[in-house]
Amino acid sequence: MADTPTAAAAAAPEIKKQEIKGRWGDLADEVPDELEVNKFLDEPEDSKIKAVTSGDTMYSSAKTFEDLNLSSELLKGLYVEMKFERPSKIQAISLPMILTPPYKNLIAQAHNGSGKTTCFVLGMLSRVDPELSAPQALCICPTRELAIQNMEVLLKMGKYTGITAECAVPMDSSNYIPISKRAPVTAQVVIGTPGTINKWVTAKKLGMSYMKILVFDEADHMLAESGFKDDSLRIMKAIVRSNRLLSPRRERAERRVGQIDEVPGGFL
Repeated sequence: MADTPTAAAAAAPEIKKQEIKGRWGDLADEVPDELEVNKFLDEPEDSKIKAVTSGDTMYSSAKTFEDLNLSSELLKGLYVEMKFERPSKIQAISLPMILTPPYKNLIAQAHNGSGKTTCFVLGMLSRVDPELSAPQALCICPTRELAIQNMEVLLKMGKYTGITAECAVPMDSSNYIPISKRAPVTAQVVIGTPGTINKWVTAKKLGMSYMKILVFDEADHMLAESGFKDDSLRIMKAIVRSNRLLSPRRERAERRVGQIDEVPGGFL
């Protein structure tokens, strides 16, 4: 991926990774080298990131991860598994907005390696109710490679939370299972490509009734006319339609773990 600003809109150890070959991807994508990612976090370019909000805001930057009131399990994932010491600039600015009610839609733009993935992965993990075995957080990526990369981050960061996740990407022909034979998704976080996610939704294998947060990674591609705009809009409409169909009893149960909005507060 080119080193240009991009827009961006978690998991138990028992989650099994699929062995997926690149040729089955929706689009080709390059995964940045880990050393390059760490290098970008300390580059001066990071200092140019700033917050632009509409109207008054109650949010302030976080100097440490402890300022975010994260669970001890998430803090352990950040420090032990991710080896982080402090939030990067984009994390310090955007995480308080992502993690603090009332949840609002957010667009974050920064160079690759600046820490956007940590922002939306933490956002998804923090919104999930571990006691509810249903999809509650959804991340949509333009390529299968990026979806797998985000899942790997989620697996590390959420290692101690007990939260389950599943990767929705085109499967290798040797591991292919017809959609009709798949069990309904019960994982609490789903990360995948728009084509596969729409297939699962259409086949009633991926329910949207309890969805609380929607992430578009590489949102400039996901919402572009020449990209995945139609698929992305179809997914958003499915979430809104499912939330409107919640029964009063189900709606009350949902309010116990988080307020239902017309469209869940998302990260772009």
